[in-house]
Amino acid sequence: MADVELEIQDVEWVFSPQQPDGSSCGVLAIAQCYNYLTGNTTQQSYDVTKHDIKVMRLRILWAIMHLSKEQPISESDVTTTSKTLQKLQKELE
Repeated sequence: MADVELEIQDVEWVFSPQQPDGSSCGVLAIAQCYNYLTGNTTQQSYDVTKHDIKVMRLRILWAIMHLSKEQPISESDVTTTSKTLQKLQKELE
């Protein structure tokens, strides 16, 4: 490993919403990382409902299935992705 001096900038406290249950911490961690990396700080401090978690899960699934650059997706995955997008859009109405 190369000798590199680590530069630490001022610490910035990032507020995060509380999970509404005992099983959605991973979903919130992914959402917080995404918001932090994209600079979307307005989504970092608000109340999260079980419905919000459901929508977040659908968005993560849709992004993984639809935006994958590794290999083309199969026709059945295209169908599943389209159905997931329709569910997501319905939930966001």
